[in-house]
Amino acid sequence: MPSTMAVPSISRENVLAFRQRATYLHKRLPPGRLVGAAFAGLQDSAPRSAVLALHARVKDVSPSAWKDPRLVQVWGPRGAVYVVPAHDVAVFTLGRFPRNPVLKEAVRAAAEKARRAFRARQARPERVLPRRAGGVNFRELRIASMTGAVRIEWDGATTSWRLVEPPAEAPERARLELARRFLRSVGPSTPEEFAWWSGGWAGSFGSATHGELSDAQETFRSLGRELTEVELAGRKRWALRTDRSRLEHAVPVEAVRLLPAGDPYLASADRALLVPQPRFRSELWPKSVWPGALMVNCELVGTWRRQVGRVTVRAWRKLEREVKEAVEEEVSAMPIESARKEVRWSTSDVPR
Repeated sequence: MPSTMAVPSISRENVLAFRQRATYLHKRLPPGRLVGAAFAGLQDSAPRSAVLALHARVKDVSPSAWKDPRLVQVWGPRGAVYVVPAHDVAVFTLGRFPRNPVLKEAVRAAAEKARRAFRARQARPERVLPRRAGGVNFRELRIASMTGAVRIEWDGATTSWRLVEPPAEAPERARLELARRFLRSVGPSTPEEFAWWSGGWAGSFGSATHGELSDAQETFRSLGRELTEVELAGRKRWALRTDRSRLEHAVPVEAVRLLPAGDPYLASADRALLVPQPRFRSELWPKSVWPGALMVNCELVGTWRRQVGRVTVRAWRKLEREVKEAVEEEVSAMPIESARKEVRWSTSDVPR
């Protein structure tokens, strides 16, 4: 990885503003710009997080936006269901294909097992049962997806899967592009954090395996001159050289957004940077089902949960009247199939 004589020191405020602008949270894109908004992949947790993530970035998003033919669903980073641009499937699948010979063989074995199961069901899309699907379990299908040959469709209740021809792209090219997408969306960062972000072996949100860390380090080395070193809170990190000026000069965002659980902006390992207070971090990322996050300008200031059309917001500080009005507008415009939408405010333990 590159090293420079003068390493610039980047402030937390610069980093947050850079990430928010890079992921289109500062100003919504014109209608239809779904592919651009999904450049770093959109985790599609229940209920339809990918659609709500698109809504936070694009104007006039419909409840069925996840079905747009320019988008596809795959098992992506951290074993989660992802919505990604159709022409970028290789990035989010082959981009996670391991270099380690033992792990590489495990992926190929899982893919072959999936092919046998699929042929046994006469090449028809298979409904995935809770634990096994034609002799293939969820973990094996997730691992097989690293070949790029597995497509899925998750409707919020069940998951269908099918096999397709894998991308012709070389895994190394896809690996480097996946790291660029990572650094564009949650940079500056480190190989350790990239290993966590892109991982697929340790489970949904566990620690990266040794193989994943080794791969991440090799990927950062391979990017070579594309990277520049910066310092954040006394720690070395790396950013794309083309992003350095934007990172150093990023100005605070003025926007109110309701970010769903798993949103690209929240999908970083450096959670203390996003939310410095341990108490609020544990509330945003609990051991049970995660809520969404309320973003007001450059800071996360609360959580929210939705039940059908009712959104319950818990703020971590007193909110100004105009902020509450903006939240009400965000909820009224949510692309959800509900005749009635309303906001309820949870005021327990919130300063008056």
